Amino acid sequence: MTYELEQLGYKKQVCQKCGNTFWSIRERATCGDAPCDEYEFIGNPVTDKQYDLMGIQKQFKGFFADHGHTPIDRYPTLAKRWRNDVFLVGASIYDFQPWVTSGMVQPPANPLTIAQPSIRLNDVDNVGRTGRHMTCFTMGAHHAFNTEDNPVYWKNETLRYCHEFLVSIGINPEEITYIESWWKGGGNEGPSFEICAHGVELATLVFIQYATTKNGLKEIPLKIVDTGYGLERIAWVSQGTPTAYDATFEPVINKLTDLSGVELDREILSENARIAGMMDIEDISDLKLLRQKVADKLNLDPVKLKDATAPMEAIYIVADHTRCLSFMLADGIIPSNVKEGYLARLVLRRTIKYMNELKLNETLSDIMKIQLDFLSKTYPEIKDNKDYILNIANIEEERYHTTLNKGTNLIKRSIKKLKNEGKDSFPTDMLINFYDSQGIPPETVEKISEENNFNANIPDDFYTQIAAAHEEEPEDEYEKIELLYPKTKLAFYDDLSQRSFEAKVLGVEDSNKIILDQTIFYPEGGGQPSDKGYLKTKDGIIINIEYAEKVDDVVLHHVKEDDISKLDDIVDEVIYGEIDAAARDLLTRNHTATHLVISAAREVLGNHIWQAGAQKGIDKSRIDLSHYKRISYDELKEIERVANENVQANIPVSIKWYDRTEAERKYGFRLYQGGIVPGKNIRVVKIPGIDVEACAGTHCNRTGDVGVIKLLRTERVQDGVERLEYAVADSGITKIQENDKIIKDSSEVFGVDAEQLPKTCSRFFNEWKEQQKEIKALKKQLAEVQISTLTDNIEDVAGFNVLTQLLDVDAGGLREIALNIIENQKDADIVILLNGDGNIVAACNQRMIDAGMKMGDVLRDMGEILGGRGGGKPNLAQGAKMTNLDKLDEAFTLIKNQIGEL
Repeated sequence: MTYELEQLGYKKQVCQKCGNTFWSIRERATCGDAPCDEYEFIGNPVTDKQYDLMGIQKQFKGFFADHGHTPIDRYPTLAKRWRNDVFLVGASIYDFQPWVTSGMVQPPANPLTIAQPSIRLNDVDNVGRTGRHMTCFTMGAHHAFNTEDNPVYWKNETLRYCHEFLVSIGINPEEITYIESWWKGGGNEGPSFEICAHGVELATLVFIQYATTKNGLKEIPLKIVDTGYGLERIAWVSQGTPTAYDATFEPVINKLTDLSGVELDREILSENARIAGMMDIEDISDLKLLRQKVADKLNLDPVKLKDATAPMEAIYIVADHTRCLSFMLADGIIPSNVKEGYLARLVLRRTIKYMNELKLNETLSDIMKIQLDFLSKTYPEIKDNKDYILNIANIEEERYHTTLNKGTNLIKRSIKKLKNEGKDSFPTDMLINFYDSQGIPPETVEKISEENNFNANIPDDFYTQIAAAHEEEPEDEYEKIELLYPKTKLAFYDDLSQRSFEAKVLGVEDSNKIILDQTIFYPEGGGQPSDKGYLKTKDGIIINIEYAEKVDDVVLHHVKEDDISKLDDIVDEVIYGEIDAAARDLLTRNHTATHLVISAAREVLGNHIWQAGAQKGIDKSRIDLSHYKRISYDELKEIERVANENVQANIPVSIKWYDRTEAERKYGFRLYQGGIVPGKNIRVVKIPGIDVEACAGTHCNRTGDVGVIKLLRTERVQDGVERLEYAVADSGITKIQENDKIIKDSSEVFGVDAEQLPKTCSRFFNEWKEQQKEIKALKKQLAEVQISTLTDNIEDVAGFNVLTQLLDVDAGGLREIALNIIENQKDADIVILLNGDGNIVAACNQRMIDAGMKMGDVLRDMGEILGGRGGGKPNLAQGAKMTNLDKLDEAFTLIKNQIGEL
């Protein structure tokens, strides 16, 4: 690997500061990376031509295209479209994991080049402060996938490509260093180089060569050239701006600066960037300490340094975060409190935080529009989703402010509790819980803590900590079953109309699961329930199958408990099987209807709609959709109209198997709207002009076979996910008829035609409301009359005024009378009232509480005599089912005796 560097004139050396081995053309004491070397390019561009991000991106892809690489389009930043272990794309290699990197499928091109927007939130607290950290950055990459049959290129060629590219854009080769390193991750390892120039790392070259095993490194058959070039950093060194942010989105920064009125001290910013860029919160978690170190280096007062840099840092953060959000939202992430939505909301609310620090009068959508206009020039998908992104910004900003208002009392209560425990600051886990469970950001905690003379104790890397805890999809924990049987042939794919078959019995597992060599029983999957049916032996014995499941490639047929005894001696027998044809037909119609409903929802609600879950049934089905607000009644009706329009069009349904890479090239990642489909080959269900999806389920031959789709209701199942429930075919008609009958019966109750029903219901409801007001007013008058009489019955018990009475009023009346006497009449210290239905209310004033009397205890003690129960606050408690009213005098006497003992 070092041969090529030697041919290029490089010599191996050792850094006198960090001790790393590196290669350089000229003799030098340090490796060329921070903190061993300071930034040498600020105010001193290192290339003859200055590149902005779009310019260097074009130059990069063009260079590698000229050198035999096929340029491919960027992948979505939402990695869960094709993998289930992480949420976001953090590097270009994520695009090809696990299907290409495992060797299962071919890459889209080989070799290839890509400029991949990547999102990493592990450094989110460094953004804006170091000059180089970003939540979203563009990774330029060239990849080669080497097998024994197809050795594309390896280490020497990679080093030469890197060297020639950097030199081609004007970087002096004598300033380029190659630091030897070792990469490890995801079960693989390999040698690597970090390429630096003028104090900043510009690229990393990784050679994935080994598998990490418990017995050490094992050579892998597919060897991958995995490179990553920081295109923002390369643009930065070419321009020599104070920070990479200035080089990346200067037009956005300029507009934010104008709006905020921030005055820049360019000299301090440049000097700060030279020093602060060599440190980050990952190494120095205390921001005050970091600022002090930078101030000492610059001979400045730390307060002056903070005053000069903090506003500009906020502008950099807003510019960076809005770019990150633009890609997140354009790629279909819905802000929420779970998974990738949690990460989007984290970035979004941090944006609002720093907008507030800048005292911007503009809304989040106003600021997002600046970034969207800038990015739309290069990314048409962002332009196409502009209105949707701005809608989300408006909704999320409103939710943010609502959260802040709700959080105030919780923080105050928590401060009081901690003070009572003798603590003087918030523990970090409590701060994280505030954010995770309630959405309360640390700056709100800090503000309320200051107002209450309490230490919020917010860690400087707070957002980094919570992002790290949510970056990966938690693994499902289940016990893996190992079945030593050949792959079950799924014969239903040969002929979806087949309802009976013959197969050989290969074995019986756990005494109740039959394994066949082939089957037409559809095993549960993709939200479609399994088929039911029966198997019949050569002797005519019927074995009922309740459920079929697929474990890896083997289908298990679960036998009805009553039939388990019939499984003796059936192994190796050829057996007849038949599925419930009516149920299969309905499930088939429901599954095709699901595709029609989601495509109709996308047409009505927008392209951001993705399936978040589904369950097909016989009587009704449901589908969960990613959507940022509630679906209105009018939208629901329009989705139903569009779906049925496509049913009536009677479009043929195409089903075809594709190589995964070919399918993705042809249809893109919309294939996986129903979830990740494993395997080298995938089954694609296409309704031309309507929908295309990788799907293993059973489907109709034409959309007209669905019959009818009736949307029943919608509900929000979690933040950012809407559920549609619907019925099809005969079940759909039944639901329509049930609704018609409800209307008919309601019309008969009111004695009007169905067309007059809404108007009549409205009139009756308004009349009912007016009557309720009158009843309430009459009850109040009655209570006032009763109160004047009741106060005559107050007794003096050991110096306390006590009122106990059985009244002919409802539970609400009891409460109103008791509170009125305690709060307004002030003639009694304690009031206990019951009615004939066994409802009870006990109320008292502070004098009674101070004496040691609690109303919850009063009701508990009376309940032991009267048979009921109740509870509440010390000053007010309510109960019910005090049915042993013949013992009422005994209960009243008990309480009076307790008062007498106070």
